[in-house]
Amino acid sequence: MPNKRKIVFRADAGSEIGYGHFIRTLALADMLKEDFECVFFSQTPTEYQQREAENICPLVELPSDESKYELFLNQLQGNEIVVLDNYYYTTNYQQAIKAKGCNLVCIDDMHDKHYVADMVINHGVDDANLFDVEDYTRLCLGYSYALLRKPFTDTLAIAKHKKSTVVVCFGGTDIHNLTKYYVEQLIKCPWFEQIIAVVGDGYQYKDELSHFPKTEVHSRLSAQQMADLFRNAESVVCAASTTAYEALACGARVYAGWYVDNQQDFYKHLCYSKAIVPLGYLLENKKPSFDTQVETVSVNLKESKYNLRKAFWQLAWREVNYTELTEEESRQVWQTRNLPQIRQWMFNHNSFSWEEHSRYVSSLVNRTDKLYMAFFDGEQLIASYDLIDIHAGQAECGIYLHPDYKGKGIASMVEARMEEIATEKGIHCLSSLVLNTNAASLAFFTQNGFIKTNTVEQVTYLEKRI
Repeated sequence: MPNKRKIVFRADAGSEIGYGHFIRTLALADMLKEDFECVFFSQTPTEYQQREAENICPLVELPSDESKYELFLNQLQGNEIVVLDNYYYTTNYQQAIKAKGCNLVCIDDMHDKHYVADMVINHGVDDANLFDVEDYTRLCLGYSYALLRKPFTDTLAIAKHKKSTVVVCFGGTDIHNLTKYYVEQLIKCPWFEQIIAVVGDGYQYKDELSHFPKTEVHSRLSAQQMADLFRNAESVVCAASTTAYEALACGARVYAGWYVDNQQDFYKHLCYSKAIVPLGYLLENKKPSFDTQVETVSVNLKESKYNLRKAFWQLAWREVNYTELTEEESRQVWQTRNLPQIRQWMFNHNSFSWEEHSRYVSSLVNRTDKLYMAFFDGEQLIASYDLIDIHAGQAECGIYLHPDYKGKGIASMVEARMEEIATEKGIHCLSSLVLNTNAASLAFFTQNGFIKTNTVEQVTYLEKRI
């Protein structure tokens, strides 16, 4: 594959501010590292942060004083995608990053400021009306964009829930000592025979916990160890945070509440989805119910990685109408279309000249019944997609992918984007004609929702309502 577009991640952590922003942003980097060049900037990273980032991407240290803001800006060249995660990145700071020429993504909890970012991610709410954004800003909201670490989305892992085991996890510092309070309440529940308390290095009451009956205390756990705990426990008690999603992804019953402002909307979202047994405001709930008969609804978190990859690819690539291609871009399209591995599956197997290609592109100007789009990763062609015979809300479609980008699911992302474009043009039905011998193309269209409608001689006809 050609040189990868660079994504710069920026999030801080520590015993005072917690590790939530860092962990979820690092989870995003892990999802994207195969497609993009990823690098992470964090103030005075701890040993734990360094260990977590080791197999994902480089971790660059910034100072913990106010100079970190300007120093980070100075690191940007202007061609990166920048991902910010914390509350203190003002609208002005966002504008400074955009002024560099970078694409900007903000991971948001509070929706308490105006965003000039190209994309805002908030996996804890799904109400777009909460956000003050620009017209061009894309919102990635709700559990479809859950920022989960790989061990929690590993579909090969098999849950082995023990109905008598419950895990209590309130973050690395837990300054309110919720862990102790909820362990004490769970001890009173005879149906829980084993309680596992997960705490961090900043937790001050570990020794006291270790003397509680039927209680184990764990700390300094890796993501894989946490996932193993959740898969082996029937229940998890936690805050309305990424931890709740991680437990749900492992199939555990989740009892969750909130205790800081940025968790309140997340909590409401989980309650509305009926994904959890609600505990309310954790600092005041003195009679928590751990009723195992309350039914909850499972949520599909397995698609979040694909959805986030698609969102970042659609942010990173350039979409160009054939009629607006530069000569160099048009030559790439022509050369790729003439590759033997591409044209062997076309109805016209023959190669064609640059002059023929240029004349055809020129003929598309002002045509309303045809649309040809090229997708570029920087200067490199990713794919070509066409809509032809556009009439009465219908069109025939075709796609080919540059060989360098095969096997990564990018064609489906292009398909999804072209269906958005088609819908904007009033097209509600797409059809495609595929050679019967082209097994890969037939599989692609059926996997993307097309239905086989007919087979005539050497051709299969497919159709999709959009």
